Amino acid sequence: MRIHRSRCGLLAACLLVSTALAAHAIGEPSAGTLLRDGVVVDVPGAVAYVMHPQGGIEALDLQKGTVLWRSSAAERPLALADGLLVAQAPAGARGELRIVTLDVRQRGALTAQAALPMPAGVRAEAAETVNQKFRVTASPSAQGIVLAWDSQELPSLPRRNTARPGIGTKALAAGEEPEARSGTALFEPRAGRLLAMKAKAANSLAIDATRPVIAKSLSAPTAPERLFASADGRYVLASRRVEEITSPAPYLWTISDAETGAVLGTLRSPVSMSPFTVAGTRLVHVAPITSRREGSKLTDQPLRLRAVDLATGQELWTREIRDTNFRGPFPL
Repeated sequence: MRIHRSRCGLLAACLLVSTALAAHAIGEPSAGTLLRDGVVVDVPGAVAYVMHPQGGIEALDLQKGTVLWRSSAAERPLALADGLLVAQAPAGARGELRIVTLDVRQRGALTAQAALPMPAGVRAEAAETVNQKFRVTASPSAQGIVLAWDSQELPSLPRRNTARPGIGTKALAAGEEPEARSGTALFEPRAGRLLAMKAKAANSLAIDATRPVIAKSLSAPTAPERLFASADGRYVLASRRVEEITSPAPYLWTISDAETGAVLGTLRSPVSMSPFTVAGTRLVHVAPITSRREGSKLTDQPLRLRAVDLATGQELWTREIRDTNFRGPFPL
């Protein structure tokens, strides 16, 4: 395997990420690593918690990619704190946001649950629907888990403007933005208490209620070599296109340690970047939905979590994960 040596830009990026890590408050509650919406990775524990394509949550062994346990009590993993996985459960009968805790040391046993009423017309669904996109994120704090939720109407098609409880039938005027609603809440994982909070109260806990940036860019968008920080900020991915974009894997990735700048390995990829972290000698990343032509046949690759050996660039395992974006069919 040819090692792609670090350049000045890469070393500067590594220094930037390392400085940010040093500035991070020590002693914050462990939340694992949010690799993408619905994927929480516990690198020290060598486990990934993901949304199963058919519903529920799976715990995957990062070494082998095998299933350690599966729970149908929840749909979207949010954060890991003190051995408890905080997760979004299926919406309540009236659309309530339901939050549960699963004990990861007891194979995902349900230990607590609570529900938060939503405004009229909002349903806290784990996956996007034809009418609505609902998301929730979690930020551990000393007082508990601060949840930030947001809901957005999706009336981009005429059939999406049909009457819905609490929303009505008014179609959007030209240039008008879809209605978006949001809120924050404090969840106590062990007690199962879930209380709505005002944004001012969330700010007093030094919690940013905006959606987290999973893969921070460290370079200009037009740079010949793009630099990205890992989800936990400990590694840097340098991406350079080395072949025509029509080739199966036109990009060369170089993975480096952010603190030392040491190159851990290289691999080829069909995409310029994807959310990632490093577990031992493995690169663990989210592989996006892609299409690949094999002869005259076009093969679709689903959204998946993938592990690659950094020493060889070879795939070790891959597991399909749930795609929460609505892709049809649309009702007539």
